[in-house]
Amino acid sequence: MPVSMRKGDLSVRWMRTRPLKLQPLEGVPVLSALTGDGRLFLVLSDLHLGLTSRMGLRRPFPEEEASEICQRIGMASRMTGARSLIILGDLKHGLFEPNVHERKALRSLTEELTEDFEVWVMKGNHDYGIEDAMDSRVRIVGKGGLELDNTVFIHGHSLPRLSDSLESYDMMVSGHIHPQWVIDGEWKPVWLILGGRRGRRPKKVIVLPHFNKYASRAGYRPGPPVTIAPFLTRLRLDRYDYEIKDLALNKVDAGRASDMMLMKAAGGAGRI
Repeated sequence: MPVSMRKGDLSVRWMRTRPLKLQPLEGVPVLSALTGDGRLFLVLSDLHLGLTSRMGLRRPFPEEEASEICQRIGMASRMTGARSLIILGDLKHGLFEPNVHERKALRSLTEELTEDFEVWVMKGNHDYGIEDAMDSRVRIVGKGGLELDNTVFIHGHSLPRLSDSLESYDMMVSGHIHPQWVIDGEWKPVWLILGGRRGRRPKKVIVLPHFNKYASRAGYRPGPPVTIAPFLTRLRLDRYDYEIKDLALNKVDAGRASDMMLMKAAGGAGRI
């Protein structure tokens, strides 16, 4: 696969061959991405290592937290056969230098993952200082994002490389927003999928559920989507429809994206 990358680049690009195929996996907050030349990636976001530690809870220990995440990623790998992994940011929870728990968890996680996967990480807004805590085999992508077959992958707190012409992308994939929905009386992570109407581009925008299994139960809310994710204000949401799917990929809601964001603004930060 041809790659365009230079030291100091803000983005990484794979040149287009055939259209990228994106598919949420059933039962896990992971997206599969199959490139036009047959390379398969697993995509996930928002691990927030150390969330429970910063809440004052003793468990899980750093190594336990890392091991549990690796097991879930391993399950997705067995479902697909993928050996390349893209993490869309917020590996840790704290906003500043990683604390002891986060540093141990990052080291344990990345050492284990890089034994089995080629790992790409783009830094999110919580990822200050993670470089020295990770295995040296991890490849770090700048905030401009990573592009596969004219689809851009970003964390979501900053704009992609072609920020002034988002319509040049076929699709966008993001994390950061933490979409959640009340299912069976509890807040749970969900998929948020936006589809452009009447030829609007990008034709599809996929926002991943957070991978941290404690975040919804802990009530973690990063903020209103249109405030914390600048790409949403560039998209002209009045020209998009939305669909919400649970982790089993059942549709739980759908409608106009602009209406959803209005309800979101009135309904409490961070939860769609």
